[in-house]
Amino acid sequence: MNDRPSIHERKQRVLSKVSLVDLIEREVKLSGSSGAKNRRGKCPFHNGNSASFSVKTDTGFYRCFGCGASGDAFRFVQDMYGLSFMDALARLEAEYGEGDLLSAPRPLTARPVQRERAPIQRAVRPVEYIEPIDMGRAIWAKARFEPSFIRRYFEGRGVPASVLSDDRLQQFRYSSECPVHGWPVSKGPKGVPIAPAVIGLVRVPRWRETAEGGFVEFVPVGVHVTYLNPEGTGTMIRRKPWAKDGDEDPMLPKRRMLGAVGKGAVILGEYRRDAHLFVGEGNETVLSAMAMAEAAPDAVGVATLSLDNLQGDPRLWKGGIWPLHAIEPDAERRPCFTIPCHAGPVTGVIDADMSPLRGQRDRKTGQPAGEAVVERKGGPIVHRAITGAERARICAQLMIKGWRAIGAGPVDAIRPPMGMDFNDAVKGDRS
Repeated sequence: MNDRPSIHERKQRVLSKVSLVDLIEREVKLSGSSGAKNRRGKCPFHNGNSASFSVKTDTGFYRCFGCGASGDAFRFVQDMYGLSFMDALARLEAEYGEGDLLSAPRPLTARPVQRERAPIQRAVRPVEYIEPIDMGRAIWAKARFEPSFIRRYFEGRGVPASVLSDDRLQQFRYSSECPVHGWPVSKGPKGVPIAPAVIGLVRVPRWRETAEGGFVEFVPVGVHVTYLNPEGTGTMIRRKPWAKDGDEDPMLPKRRMLGAVGKGAVILGEYRRDAHLFVGEGNETVLSAMAMAEAAPDAVGVATLSLDNLQGDPRLWKGGIWPLHAIEPDAERRPCFTIPCHAGPVTGVIDADMSPLRGQRDRKTGQPAGEAVVERKGGPIVHRAITGAERARICAQLMIKGWRAIGAGPVDAIRPPMGMDFNDAVKGDRS
């Protein structure tokens, strides 16, 4: 049986006898009395002039607050004299075995490890940027109703002038110098890149009861900003000033929605409860559809700004199965956009260029697994893509049923030729 002590045991025996302060004072002048718990001096491991080197007499550890050097008696001997741990252990054992450590001979020459002074860590205050809703308010406050500039943009996108009446443009503003991104609260928008922009006011309809019966109130919740090219006839195409080569998305956004706009819309015209509404996703889509349908001058457009807002959520079967033969809205999760108590006709404006829903990718093959669908009553569950044409039909069904549920009517939907949106279609009609 081997009775030789382990390395750990040998180390502990030495540490029980060796004084760290005595070791260090061979090379470093320490301040304070011998009985003090904390002694200070200039660090031997970097070229500092302050007493950043601290020795804790009660714990047997040292630390430099300038370069970060730290350790016990063994680490000090290693770093001061350029020894390995085993050499430092043998050296201290020899000194301990020969007698009093303070009177032990010192044949070793100090060769302290040289460290870089640690950089001063200064507290960095996080930059507080303006909230999107406040950015929207600031942009709207400085913008002006300039029908000629607003018309120039829509006509540049191919929207016929016949539908661009002042009534339908009332909820738009124009800014020649609109900030293209947010800014620090403390500095303001000075220095932020600017561009001309058309800004649409996004509002949420709410029913207000009165003694006379009630009325619809439209509450502003944000803005929809479209940044323009220098001519004001199309959307901006501009690289981010900070973009680097190889960035996946190096361009500034052409549009921004600022505020809680998810359930709001831009109202294109003077709303009345009996007005004929044309309800679609985008401003250009709605106006183009109204031109193609030869809408009456008092018809009102409603741009919901997103497909989810236009159609709402479908009610899926357990497991996310699409019952394609029995599409119904799931009003408990998300209803489609409607205006409370609207009594007039409603025409859904459904673009026909929607991309297919292909489902999640299979982990093994990397290919889309398709959506789980049931095509007919009593039919099997199959996995396949839901085509763009099917998505347009689903959108129309959800939108029609949602508006009928609030008592509007009659309600129908129109679509352009497959593969096109209404803005494409109206431009094709005019070419």
